[in-house]
Amino acid sequence: MKPQIVNAKMNKLLLKSTLVKAGTLFAILASLALMTGSVYPSNSVHITDDGLTRTVQTNETDAYSILRSENYELGENDRVSYRRDGDDTGHITIYRAFEVSVTADGETQSYATVGGDVSDALSALDVSLDDDDMIDREFSEELFPDMEINITRYDYEDWQEDIEIDYDVEYVDTTEHTLGYENVLVYGECGIRTTYYRDTYIDGEFIDTEELGEEITKEPVTMVIERGVVAAHPTSEVYSQGDTVLVNGIPTNYTRVLSGRSTAYTAYEGAGTASGRRAQVGVVAVNPNVIPYGSELYIVSQDGSLVYGYAVAGDTGSALLNGHALVDLYMDTYEDCCNWGSVYVDVYVLSEGNG
Repeated sequence: MKPQIVNAKMNKLLLKSTLVKAGTLFAILASLALMTGSVYPSNSVHITDDGLTRTVQTNETDAYSILRSENYELGENDRVSYRRDGDDTGHITIYRAFEVSVTADGETQSYATVGGDVSDALSALDVSLDDDDMIDREFSEELFPDMEINITRYDYEDWQEDIEIDYDVEYVDTTEHTLGYENVLVYGECGIRTTYYRDTYIDGEFIDTEELGEEITKEPVTMVIERGVVAAHPTSEVYSQGDTVLVNGIPTNYTRVLSGRSTAYTAYEGAGTASGRRAQVGVVAVNPNVIPYGSELYIVSQDGSLVYGYAVAGDTGSALLNGHALVDLYMDTYEDCCNWGSVYVDVYVLSEGNG
């Protein structure tokens, strides 16, 4: 036999042996694959991300393992749901997180979420609203990426201001007492007018003050005073030579009125005066430079309780000339002088004398 023929036969035998071995190995591996199920993917999974859905074949049963094997990256706040539709079919949905901002009380907070509404964001950030606060979104409005939620705080402060109301004075005239007599029957009390205000603050800043209204929270009490209207009996019996009329003990016609301190004096019977007149009740001493001699006068105490009456200026004295007294009234007795004492009077000049 020739050598070439031997070599060809040997090569065929070796190739056949190799193919047999490879086929045997393949058969073994195929058997193992069929037993373990690792050769053919057994699950069909639909993956939805950002609205796009793709289907993959996999033997994995854990959602996160499937996503890793398919190179899906998840953010910290992303959420995943995995729904099995059967033994070999499933659906994975990726919910991508987005941020919304909530501004309140001068602070802006970010909130990462995959969905929900405005009330969910407020609850998550622990932001509450009072009845007076304003929000620029509806609580039921769905959240969306980069959504801005703004809250304005409204605070109100109510206060009041009390203002006194003066009381009135009412006089009750009585004929049982002379002019100058007064007696308080009811003491007056001031009332109170209350005005109500409201201050408005927006986000802690004062905006304005609004007047809400007013009311009288305490009525004033009128003072009631009893007063005498009867003129006191005049000391002087002299009567005016003119047509002087008295109203409530006061002359209605006079040229001028002087006010000042009065004193009283007396003298022996038949004594004369500086003007030559006889000293008697109704002739009074004055400073003739202020009240000329012969002037007709009507003299009454300033409180109306004492009335000297009509008089004529006819005498003088040092106390009158140096201004210590306006008028010195003649009395019949020393006792009458003491009873009169020193009294502030109004001297009504009815007519001017010529000295």
